[in-house]
Amino acid sequence: MKSVRRWALAGVGSAAAGVLMAAAAFACVSGPVINLSTINAKAGQEVGITGTGFQTGNNAVVRFNALDGPVLTTVNAPIAGGNLDAKFTVPDGTKAGSYVIIVTQQNAAGTMTNAPVRAVFNVVGDAGTNPVVGAPAATADNTLRANGLARTDNSVSGGTLALVALGVGGVGMFLAGMAALFAGRRGSAPAAATSRS
Repeated sequence: MKSVRRWALAGVGSAAAGVLMAAAAFACVSGPVINLSTINAKAGQEVGITGTGFQTGNNAVVRFNALDGPVLTTVNAPIAGGNLDAKFTVPDGTKAGSYVIIVTQQNAAGTMTNAPVRAVFNVVGDAGTNPVVGAPAATADNTLRANGLARTDNSVSGGTLALVALGVGGVGMFLAGMAALFAGRRGSAPAAATSRS
């Protein structure tokens, strides 16, 4: 009976360890980050952009306010050490307001190879005043849409399937361990004591 309990506890421990390792691996995934030389600029002003963690062999495209917004600049591969260093000009005629600078990476075929990285950016008025909260955003130019953006995609990635399989396996091992534990308790009723006369 003790061996059944040991196996049950070992199964539960293994399942817990597997789930913890999968969760830790999933949580430690990091991606590229970007920084702007300023977060407030006027229309027509030049702004510096730096970043780390980019793929060295793929182009980086800096867009304004949308994944399909105007291309501000392109950094061609190779990106030395994965460190992005570029400049862009705020589009002329941009109204004061809050916008987003988006950096994507593309391979030679023009397909996106990295998750988009974003930074919030404010366009100030001619007097240098901060934008009004809720100011209208610039319109997006849909003719410059990046290749590889999913419009409708119901596919599931291999990583997602692996995490689901780990979760199902862990739950199955936990339930099997609990069943073995309870079965061991049911079958271990104490023997009746014999009386001596």
